[in-house]
Amino acid sequence: MIGHDLKGELGRLDEISRRQFIARTAKTALGVSVVPALAASPQVLAAGGGKAEHCIFFYMNGGMTHMDTFDPKPGTETGGKTAGLKTGVPGVEVAEFMPGLAKRFKDIAVVRSMTQKTGDHRGGSYWMHTSYQPRATIIHPSMGPWAARLLGKKHETLPDSVVIGAGGNHPGAGFFGPGWAPLPIGSPERGVQNSEIADGVSTKQFDRRYELMNAFDDLFRREYKNDEVQAYNQFYDETLKLMNSQDLDTFKLTNETNYEQKLQSYGDTRIGKGAMLAKRLVSSGIRFVEVTAGGWDMHNDLWNAIPERAGSLDQALSALIDDLKAEGLFEKTLIVLGTEFGRTPKINANGGRDHHPRVFSTMFAGGGIAGGQAYGKSDNLGMSVEEDPVDPRDFNATIAHALGMDLNQVVYTPTGRPFLVAGHKSDRETGRVVTEGQPIAALFG
Repeated sequence: MIGHDLKGELGRLDEISRRQFIARTAKTALGVSVVPALAASPQVLAAGGGKAEHCIFFYMNGGMTHMDTFDPKPGTETGGKTAGLKTGVPGVEVAEFMPGLAKRFKDIAVVRSMTQKTGDHRGGSYWMHTSYQPRATIIHPSMGPWAARLLGKKHETLPDSVVIGAGGNHPGAGFFGPGWAPLPIGSPERGVQNSEIADGVSTKQFDRRYELMNAFDDLFRREYKNDEVQAYNQFYDETLKLMNSQDLDTFKLTNETNYEQKLQSYGDTRIGKGAMLAKRLVSSGIRFVEVTAGGWDMHNDLWNAIPERAGSLDQALSALIDDLKAEGLFEKTLIVLGTEFGRTPKINANGGRDHHPRVFSTMFAGGGIAGGQAYGKSDNLGMSVEEDPVDPRDFNATIAHALGMDLNQVVYTPTGRPFLVAGHKSDRETGRVVTEGQPIAALFG
């Protein structure tokens, strides 16, 4: 009777609602809430591609101001109060708030010619994460799940990708399904929340609930043998395996060697702790870690906010570069910094900058990247791209190329629609589906 009611209820739900329903059911029954956020010919990699075994992707939520971080314009009518800081590369400065990265500029490459089609936070973030613009009928996968799908999973127990602090709007695994979803971590100091048996639920009670849930679900699973149901079964099996594994200690930030000393180095901030946890996770073999930090939507009083915001980012990235080098992981780990768009060169009446998708900046380091360069160029006032435009598909193609993914490998949705990791188009001559995004070759030397 219960199985019949469950089948009827699920039959009345759409795809997204079914996923939410199954997740809530598992949380209620088991006392756990580790749930996911919602063939072409082989490619020959160009020089430098495929050297990265891991990726740490820093996402600056809110729209990072390019004029006050990686593309300052001191002395111009749009430059504002931000001064430049020499990097050791002739003609290339970063903002005064980033002294650590200025000193380490030989290890990083800045892209100053990013451009975006939308000034909407949600739409811009979605395009940067997935290479596709939002559609009402489909959710596209983010880069961590793409890497797992194209390169294979790296670890028997640990997840292949992790997202730290992203909230509920992250696209996650999209149409790949929950079996490919990144493990969500709300805050770095708490690690995997609810990873132990819930308060008031003994191990014996938990096991009994799990047995009962499997018994109730048995009829449904036998009748609905589709990929989505199998993916959820796989996801929860892997979650339970992780909960009972010693690998769970990987997510405990305070277990890091010389924790207090490293905390001072990275900074006792959300992004500092996120960077430290990300380093810990890739050191343990996890391929893709995203660290999200907000506070960049600076419409008001920018110059009171930017020293702390840019300063904490500078400290975290500088410490991460040094730490990865000390562990011999820098050349194996791609560090990426992205955001949904830039901010207006024109300073508004409230002493801030508004949304500006026409041009903005991103950063790459490690993992085969040739540092000590600024790629692309904005105009003298920071208003638009002057040289070498780069859009989100190219940005993600660069990540994929560094990790050794085949940009032309087609993956199909459950309904048979083809997609590629960096966007796709139809070749006019052959009619084949080919990649739209292109890696920034200059970044690989």
